[in-house]
Amino acid sequence: MKTRTLIATTLISGLLAVGAIANADSSFGHKGGHGKYSQMTEAEKSERMEKRLNRMAKKLGLSEEQKTQMRSLKQNRRNEIKPLRNEQRAIRKEIRQLDPNASDYAAKLADAANRQAEITRQMIIAKGNQRQQMATILTPEQLAKKKEMRAKRRAKFHKKMHRKHHRKQQES
Repeated sequence: MKTRTLIATTLISGLLAVGAIANADSSFGHKGGHGKYSQMTEAEKSERMEKRLNRMAKKLGLSEEQKTQMRSLKQNRRNEIKPLRNEQRAIRKEIRQLDPNASDYAAKLADAANRQAEITRQMIIAKGNQRQQMATILTPEQLAKKKEMRAKRRAKFHKKMHRKHHRKQQES
């Protein structure tokens, strides 16, 4: 009986240690955020934005003036959003570091949630302003084409997610 308990305890301890090591290794050197974008340099992000802008310009048939205006609009939004995203990260980190046993935990958590909500509100307004400015740059035909392209992209994404979900259900 004691031998089984000892073996089970050793096995569980070993699994927990391996899990901790694997978790530590996977986050080693990780800058935070999700995916490749968070690990890109500013130059790579600018290059990516330029490629996306060129692709959009080609599909929508943008003039050089429209392309310049769109580049400026996107760059301004990026500069406006970046400090807000950094502040959001700082607030999330602050929330993770809060002591749930502290007497003022609920008040600090509520304060952080309110600050996070305000930043989200500012980001939504910035996105809305960008859409409004984009509507002044693009012609009605270009706006309609952009809307159609977005609908196709969303449909493709949902189809992909449906297949992925369906595959997971078949595997289980």
